[in-house]
Amino acid sequence: MEIETQEIFTPESIRPFHDSEVPDAIERLTKQPSFHTALRFVFPDTRSEVILDKLKNIKTIYDFQSSFIYQAVNNIIRSSTKGLKSSGLENLDPKKSYLFISNHRDIVLDSALLNYIMMDAKIATTRIAIGSNLLQKKWIYDLVKLNKNFIVPRNVPARQLLEYSLMLSDYIRNSIKNDNASVWIAQREGRTKNGDDRTAPALLKMLNMSNEADGISGLKELNIIPVSISFEFEPCDWLKAKEQYEKEINPDYVKKPDDDLESMKMGIAMQKGRVHYHFSPCINKALDNIDITNKNDLMKEVANLIDQEIIQNFKLFPNNYVAYDLLFESEKFKDNYDSVDRENLLKHIENKLMMTLGDEEAIKKKILMIYAKPLMNKMLEI
Repeated sequence: MEIETQEIFTPESIRPFHDSEVPDAIERLTKQPSFHTALRFVFPDTRSEVILDKLKNIKTIYDFQSSFIYQAVNNIIRSSTKGLKSSGLENLDPKKSYLFISNHRDIVLDSALLNYIMMDAKIATTRIAIGSNLLQKKWIYDLVKLNKNFIVPRNVPARQLLEYSLMLSDYIRNSIKNDNASVWIAQREGRTKNGDDRTAPALLKMLNMSNEADGISGLKELNIIPVSISFEFEPCDWLKAKEQYEKEINPDYVKKPDDDLESMKMGIAMQKGRVHYHFSPCINKALDNIDITNKNDLMKEVANLIDQEIIQNFKLFPNNYVAYDLLFESEKFKDNYDSVDRENLLKHIENKLMMTLGDEEAIKKKILMIYAKPLMNKMLEI
């Protein structure tokens, strides 16, 4: 069942569920046939009845995440990756709350894998920003709110944009400053489609709308931690390349309502190879070195600071070097991969192109750019 479009968002309606709301939410969730389908997808070796019985005994958000979400993500890691690794956890103080700003590669997994790492490290999980446009089904709405997601209003009327931006800014700052609850948010609206991970200054402007001090002091209150997310194989690379291609040949191209749901499903199911997360140090010390009074220039400078951390700590795999040499018909990075690496990427792209309609050569180049761009950005920063 699709949920009705919500025209009015309030601080109460965007927040995650409280513990007191968990039993009713789980009861609604377990009655949704689409949720049963999702269970079979994520828990293929366990009968749905067993999982449903377990869910009915869950009473808190912590229990839901630790006993259900953790196992679901663990199954995804085992079935579709060659391992998840992380670095930089020593930069986190478990007693502090942070705003984790990361590059955005996958709708579901970016935050899910981050919180999986947090649970393994015995660090409190984050509240997760999710766009209202993704909540197209009632069971998804209940599921994400059980998983500490808060709603970011999307596609709202211009007259309400300022109001909702301030509300969101207040919610995030209050979470970190007063609730001692960390927050995850992507560095920009929408996933990176071309491999070029860049923080939107508009995001920082929104975050600082609730600031009662000067610009730098307000940003420091948020304890921003840049996070670099690296997939050896992007699960939705061909869908991203196809979308770019469609927009080029058709200026009026608009995504279909189910496109994001398809990306969510493919992101979970498709092979990702090795996955790596890096947690940079909090940027507060670096902020002390910025002496800019113009607000627009300040936000651009802070965005650049976050980008430098994300780009420099992006984990490069052989695919990134292979893609660059294939795209530019060079041998510049031939010492960073072997013939097996090259063949694996070509086979990966060939298999994806079989699922894609359009100019194969044009789409292939866009897929290659997704892998080559992080290397190109790193070369510029060095």
